Amino acid sequence: MIHPSLVCRGCSGTLYALSTAHPASVRTWEVDHDSTPTSCPLEPVLPLTGEGAHIHQLTHADHVLASA
Repeated sequence: MIHPSLVCRGCSGTLYALSTAHPASVRTWEVDHDSTPTSCPLEPVLPLTGEGAHIHQLTHADHVLASA
């Protein structure tokens, strides 16, 4: 599953978000820059990875993700 377009709060770059399609409500997520930015202050916390029912449950998601 590819999540709708997201924007990085650090550099305003486009992020991709992929998740596995588990039968249960918990998914495995990966979120990172769609293309490598010249510089981003949030680069140390990317890619975001982990499990959760929603993308915003990932560690640091509230600091990194902004809707487009």
